[in-house]
Amino acid sequence: MELPAFRREGSNRHIKGCEHASQQLKFEICALDNKERERAVVLSSLHDMESTSRALDEEEWEIESAFPGSIRGEPSSLYAGGRPTRE
Repeated sequence: MELPAFRREGSNRHIKGCEHASQQLKFEICALDNKERERAVVLSSLHDMESTSRALDEEEWEIESAFPGSIRGEPSSLYAGGRPTRE
């Protein structure tokens, strides 16, 4: 049984509307994917910075242990007033 012309046009408009909505959802999903990737990159960078900061803290501690006061600008036994002494 053939549908009347006005019903077919309505169905076609409905189908086109659904296709358009489907495309919009695809674009939104793609945008969310991109945001998620950006978020993952930022989190990875933060993790790298935290690791670097921890490593620098450990290195600073080792230097400070070997030469007390050398990192915080306090004169150590090797320096007088922050400058090397001549012997």
